[in-house]
Amino acid sequence: MLPMFLLPRRLRQLLETKKGDDEPRIFLQDEEIISLVRKVAKQQGRSEEEIITDFTKAGWDQLQEKTEMVERWGSLSRREQQVVALICLGYRNYQIAEILVIAPETVKTHLQNIFAKFNLRSSKELRLVLKDWNFAEWWEQNQQA
Repeated sequence: MLPMFLLPRRLRQLLETKKGDDEPRIFLQDEEIISLVRKVAKQQGRSEEEIITDFTKAGWDQLQEKTEMVERWGSLSRREQQVVALICLGYRNYQIAEILVIAPETVKTHLQNIFAKFNLRSSKELRLVLKDWNFAEWWEQNQQA
């Protein structure tokens, strides 16, 4: 299950709203969303229902991708997570080795394992996939005293 904090704020609010058992939950109550759906439908010459279906599918795909990334993150060792965080914060391998007090070859080994687990080939790809994650905050919270 994807943690609620990864969901968009508006969707979280709607999901957390308590409704009576007989009362249907209406997700398109927001005028901004309705307006956007109508605008896109008009621009593309399609029905609003088709646009809603496409939006829903796109949102579901993004949610699945986030869930997959969270699962992959969870499969990493603590040291691998540290290497990922430092890579995403822009550090180079030799700097990571100095910070973690390990050999540069060990950093490369960790990166190979990380790339395999994320099905990626480079640090650049890793940074791109995790660009929305706040590694500065994670790093600060996860440092040993």
